Amino acid sequence: MRLGLLAGAMAAVAALGSPALAEPQGKGLLSITFDDASRSQRDLGLRAAQDYGLVGTLFVATSFAEEATSEEDGWYMGWSEIRKFRDAGWEIGSHSHTHPHLTQLTDSQVVAEIDTAKAIITARTGTAPVSFAPPFGDFNERTVKRVLERHRFHVLAWGGNHGRNPMQGVDASQIGRLEVSHQVSPAKICGEIAKAARDGVWLVLMFHEFVSQTPGEYQYAIADFRRILACARRMQGQDLIRVVTVADAMKLLGKN
Repeated sequence: MRLGLLAGAMAAVAALGSPALAEPQGKGLLSITFDDASRSQRDLGLRAAQDYGLVGTLFVATSFAEEATSEEDGWYMGWSEIRKFRDAGWEIGSHSHTHPHLTQLTDSQVVAEIDTAKAIITARTGTAPVSFAPPFGDFNERTVKRVLERHRFHVLAWGGNHGRNPMQGVDASQIGRLEVSHQVSPAKICGEIAKAARDGVWLVLMFHEFVSQTPGEYQYAIADFRRILACARRMQGQDLIRVVTVADAMKLLGKN
């Protein structure tokens, strides 16, 4: 039965323009992540995810959320908007306090960035963050050590075998993500999801700002995001993948 289901999913992917895939080896995991807490992620991204019944992880830079004064103005979400993600079942992760290059800071400054963000997220959402994504994907051994003293999981911006993380032996300090830029088609991402289902791996996707018009750098067309969600929903409905937050994926992999 599972072979037939994946064959159907692969046919759908092929129809979108991706190459055919081999036979499955195990069910995969998929995590959808948003960085920076842009207002477009609420207005467009969250609404789309809710339409398909899917959840993800939102990484918040707390100084921006603290400075947001209105739900109508500015690029960043305020806390009332961020709590809508929490209430929809999303994980709220930390993206530091002021979004600096951590490797350019002193050790005490790194600790202050991490601790301040963790304290604010805990106070504003009622739950301490367990996942951390370093701004700009900038980290080194020193900053990772400080992060993991205060969080359970360190999530990369790029790398980690293009977001394909092993189901066994996953490294909590090096969780890879695949950036979905405006140059990446939904067919390509649907193909990556199908490969995760085939190979039994955990695929983590990263998005920034969503737009209704032609996207620029760090933007993604909401219509294409919806196509990715439809693909993920279809494969989850066929029991080929499971769409979960970063924290829940690690729990399923025995890394809580």
